[in-house]
Amino acid sequence: MLISFSVVSHGHGPHIVTLLESLVSSGLSTACGNAEVLLTLNVPEEQLKAQVQQRDWPFRLVVKENAAPLGFGANHNQAFAKARGDVFAVVNPDIAFLPLDAHADGGSLVMPSGVGVWVPRQVDRAGKVQDHCRTLITPWGLLARVAMRMVGAQRLPGVAPTAEAADWVNGALMWFPRHVYQALGGFDERYFMYCEDADLCLRLQLAGWRMQTAPFTVVHDAQRNSLRPGKHLRWHLTSLLKFWCSATFCRYCIKMLSVK
Repeated sequence: MLISFSVVSHGHGPHIVTLLESLVSSGLSTACGNAEVLLTLNVPEEQLKAQVQQRDWPFRLVVKENAAPLGFGANHNQAFAKARGDVFAVVNPDIAFLPLDAHADGGSLVMPSGVGVWVPRQVDRAGKVQDHCRTLITPWGLLARVAMRMVGAQRLPGVAPTAEAADWVNGALMWFPRHVYQALGGFDERYFMYCEDADLCLRLQLAGWRMQTAPFTVVHDAQRNSLRPGKHLRWHLTSLLKFWCSATFCRYCIKMLSVK
């Protein structure tokens, strides 16, 4: 099996090197068979480009430099067009892979039939499990989550215990069988940033595939930029409006009501 890891850097130089080194030290790339890394430089990073290209990595490394910055989905869709793998993995630059022998959950690294996306458990550097599995985003649910965060609540609403129980999972690390990603057309590029992961998870389930927890763990220190004033908040609000007005959101809500 060949797995293609798609990573996009937005000036994340040191994080990218740490990510690639952790992929090697974890044993994950060799445990899966073969691997390739498709690294997209969304902004000019000559130092990072030189640093990664002069290293002798145990996997195929392809570096793509964008002429102008693209959105999250567009970057990964662009990488998928060049990917050779049977599995396409979307990876955030601030991910670090943990050694399989110490942190794998004992399962096979072969994705079962019928699974549309595989999601490893995400923890922070202290080992605390992150809230990467979520219930459906709704206007009222988001308001409740923001209110609880403002008062310093330890447990926020909208979190699911596992990928199997979730409506969507964050895009920090998602593994897709190649045929699933291709059939769905990848990420919807109308979302520049935020909600493209939720949209794809909903479309995936509406098409009959399921989400499943992968048998390994990664470190992800979430940056939580979506509520900061400025462009990230603007992108977040714009994407939420697109998401709530989309046919995908409406169809998924109808599906949920019909199940109940």
